[in-house]
Amino acid sequence: MNWFTYIKAATERLVAIRGISPSEEENLVASKILELLYEDGIEALYTASGFDPIANDPYGRKNVYAFLRGQRAETLILLGHFDTVDTADYGDLESLSLDPGALALHIDELLAPGTRLEGERSNWLFGRGAGDMKSGVAVNIALMRHLAERSRSEALPFSVLLIATADEENESAGVLQAVHFLTRWREERQLHYLGVLNTDYASALYPGDPHRYIYAGTVGKLLPSFLCIGRESHVGAPFGGLDANLLAAELIRDFSMNDALSDSGKGQTTVPPVTLHSTDLKQQYDVQLPFAAYFYLNVLTLTSSPAELLQRLRERSELILEQLLRRVEDTERRWRRATGLPDEVEARKGCVLSYAELYADVVAQLGEESVHEELEQTWQKLPVRLDKRERSLQLVRRLWSLSRRRGPAVVIYYAPPYYPHVPESEGLLAEAVRAVVEAHPEQHLIQREFFPLLSDISYLQLDANMDIAALTANMPVWQDAEEEPSRPGAYSLPLSLIQQLQLPVFNWGVHGRGAHQRDEAVQMPYSFEVLPQLLAEVFQALEERLR
Repeated sequence: MNWFTYIKAATERLVAIRGISPSEEENLVASKILELLYEDGIEALYTASGFDPIANDPYGRKNVYAFLRGQRAETLILLGHFDTVDTADYGDLESLSLDPGALALHIDELLAPGTRLEGERSNWLFGRGAGDMKSGVAVNIALMRHLAERSRSEALPFSVLLIATADEENESAGVLQAVHFLTRWREERQLHYLGVLNTDYASALYPGDPHRYIYAGTVGKLLPSFLCIGRESHVGAPFGGLDANLLAAELIRDFSMNDALSDSGKGQTTVPPVTLHSTDLKQQYDVQLPFAAYFYLNVLTLTSSPAELLQRLRERSELILEQLLRRVEDTERRWRRATGLPDEVEARKGCVLSYAELYADVVAQLGEESVHEELEQTWQKLPVRLDKRERSLQLVRRLWSLSRRRGPAVVIYYAPPYYPHVPESEGLLAEAVRAVVEAHPEQHLIQREFFPLLSDISYLQLDANMDIAALTANMPVWQDAEEEPSRPGAYSLPLSLIQQLQLPVFNWGVHGRGAHQRDEAVQMPYSFEVLPQLLAEVFQALEERLR
């Protein structure tokens, strides 16, 4: 197979199909992947292949799989996702966002001023999903077709399973479905999984970086959320209340882009937290102070548990709230002096609570059954497709109203999604990857532990020592995976199945840039020619170790 020619064409065909997550459009991409796997009459070469529908999915989406049974039960998994983020960021070029050929004529408009591409411009293929990660899926398709053709003349030395997933850019519903699929197939087909090769894009870490990176684990993510309760008042008497936006702003100022909240481990450090959403909760204009606001914070993890992060954020929130209230008191004193009024000011008090603490407080007042009924009524009134962050907020607001408390206050809770961080693990796949890396010094390959971007591979291994009790107790929409029936809008993870799988994971993917930006692109010479050959050599190295 001519790797470059095939993978470039397959990438362009996949990019041409709009597949924004979450939407029914993702199914169009899934169908194209299966078509590419089957082309030239090789469908019958696969031991099994087809679609795996995502259970209870409101969009009816499905994963794609193809399986080649080898001589042994040992099985290598090739993984990739085929959904993308929206294309609105392309602005007046949005109509071209799925056409790499057309975008090639507008590279200067795509790139930010002063941006320099690695190597020749003609080496880059632009378009939504070109890097993240339809090109990676195309690499997996090419590898699978190559192995299928080989199986015509000889049985493969071990088994290979390709899985292409939906929804990675949203809540990873596709890979969570794959967890059930992999568990079922391991039992039904008596397979032994060697591990996972994910081909999501990696990029240069600094200008002029000549290296190509392989990752033996991945960062995790938590989404701590903050309901900020101020106190209502007329804008003409602001000292009688507290602007909830001010409280939220002070917390955001301290949290967002604060490297003191970065997580470190094994020589790597995550990027600082950033907010993903912030708003007050007023629905119309009036002259009342906003007395409720909320925001949520994207926090990446390498070692921190949900409990550790919650405690860290609680302590900082308590300090920020205290400082804000003292500042408002000082401001009121100065204002009183300036207007000739007595400068005696009543001390302001506030509190910071976790969702679990607020829940326990309300249960102590009203009883468990009453609180459950109230929250259930709130849940049922909300639209089925309501965003889970919004559903979480409405449940926390209802619980706060039941508490009969008054602000100022901050309620900290977790909203979906949760991505566990995954450390590297040893095994035959790790040995094979190292062997190929060592054999190719000319490619400047470097293996690191944590893939720095969010990835589906977070859900294929779970540290047995990870305590997620603080997560589940503080996530209003959490539902245990074993609990039936599944509630519309609930969030659950098959934690026990993930721990049973406990798969070694590697991200060795295409070389790209600008994911989720209008200058998203994949570097073709490495990604379409060098990478598939290196991954084929990993297959050979595994074959040698299994003899």
